[in-house]
Amino acid sequence: MTDPNQDDAMDTSAETDSGAHEQYDTDTSDNNKENIFPNITIVLTGNSSSVQFGDGNILVGQKPNIENAAISRIVPLQKKISERHVSVINMIDLHETELYLDCVDNLIGQLVNENEIHAFIFVVQLGQLTDTDKMNFDWLQRMFGKKVLQFVMILFTFEIKKETDTIIDGMIKNPVLEQLLEKCGGRYHTCNKMMNNQSEMRNLMKKIEQLFHENNQQRYTGEMFNTSSIKRKDMENSECDDKPRRMEDTTTSETGEKCKLQGQDDWLQSRER
Repeated sequence: MTDPNQDDAMDTSAETDSGAHEQYDTDTSDNNKENIFPNITIVLTGNSSSVQFGDGNILVGQKPNIENAAISRIVPLQKKISERHVSVINMIDLHETELYLDCVDNLIGQLVNENEIHAFIFVVQLGQLTDTDKMNFDWLQRMFGKKVLQFVMILFTFEIKKETDTIIDGMIKNPVLEQLLEKCGGRYHTCNKMMNNQSEMRNLMKKIEQLFHENNQQRYTGEMFNTSSIKRKDMENSECDDKPRRMEDTTTSETGEKCKLQGQDDWLQSRER
């Protein structure tokens, strides 16, 4: 597996303390303008504990307010990163909202029909793959279908740069993490939790472009989502139809067992007489 920091090492642009917290990349050279990839739409998903929200966060900025957060957070945020216009759809922790907000499915459907997605960025804190992360990933597949996997990239976040050295060891020690990466084609990137480093964000954009070309310039579309949604609802309806039948079978089985026991008691009583 390639070094996740190789691109960072090749990036020789100077980083200042203030520059690391700037909202926009200031590289506007002619060569850069000629090679820009102008419009990118990404979905950010995963666990909120893997991200440090704030004004300096280049991808998502401040954490949404609790009130109506589920609705407001999935309105695309318009960013400019490394001369690219980036629409960021924040679905972090949205799997929890799904339990009590029926309209989320419709909102996501409308959103995906209006915005074709280049990449789904699944955020995981480096070295801490939790049950919540697994639930998040299951939700992602259930909501968007297996087709989504070809558009997913894992984004490992860290607090200390040297933590990135543990990623290979973590994969060896954690087969679940290894399987997760395999499902996503081995695609991953690393960045700090604050997501305020221009070099890391610039290299993330490059990897998203690479993914786009690997997918033959195909994006995740509303048609893909609608197909997945129909299958999911059919499966849910089928499970609902099967539930009464299973309950009936259980009741019948219990009744039969009671009759059998009653029959045995009657036989024993007749022998005693």
